[in-house]
Amino acid sequence: MNEDTSVSVLLMKRNCSFTPRQVGWFYLSMVIFSSLIAGYFYWRGAWIIVPFTGLELLALGIALLIYARHATDYEKIVIHDGYLDVEIVNGRQTIQKHWPLLWVRIQSPLFLKDAKSLKDPKNHLVTLEYGDDSVCVGLYIFPEKRQELADKIRRARAEALH
Repeated sequence: MNEDTSVSVLLMKRNCSFTPRQVGWFYLSMVIFSSLIAGYFYWRGAWIIVPFTGLELLALGIALLIYARHATDYEKIVIHDGYLDVEIVNGRQTIQKHWPLLWVRIQSPLFLKDAKSLKDPKNHLVTLEYGDDSVCVGLYIFPEKRQELADKIRRARAEALH
């Protein structure tokens, strides 16, 4: 029996200019450049520049480490063979869900103006639910495109079920 199995994949990634490797090379170049300048001033007798250069490089290193840790974050939704797979990578945390497509509910983002809904950022994301379990997706796309994402997931779900 040859069934026509279609696969729908939605991949949403952060818009980052540097890869983690490029961040490492950039930081190395900053360490070399700043150390050369601090070394020149130390040689000229202005030793106080060296500790400030160290603090500057430490602060820059921490900021770049945080950036690099999240540069490869993504959300992936795969609909195939009657299942919906969700994979969310955020820093070191990975969330994976494998749900039967028939029972998945897709909640559109809420754009309510009351104070309670504005405080909860999950209200502005697309929520996928199966039983008592749920995940929110759409963090890496513009808020005005999240309703379109919910519609795309619904269309892919309907196509896969028929």
